[in-house]
Amino acid sequence: MIRTQIQLPEAEYDRLRAVAQRQGRSMADCIREGIGLYLASTRSVGSDILSLAGRFAPQPAADLKPHDAAWIDEIHQTRER
Repeated sequence: MIRTQIQLPEAEYDRLRAVAQRQGRSMADCIREGIGLYLASTRSVGSDILSLAGRFAPQPAADLKPHDAAWIDEIHQTRER
């Protein structure tokens, strides 16, 4: 485990300390649980991008801006490798 420090507003510190005491836990344990819940609720960028796959119809190549066309070409070249 890695040790770190955080700063909390006084009101949050007091509330956290009260909750930890009520539950018979350390404040650090409550903070670790909160961080774990937060990280579990966030999604990685990769999974967000994958969730978009197949939801949109491709634009005709003639309608693409040059930078988008270059990006599509790079994707096709990567797939061929």
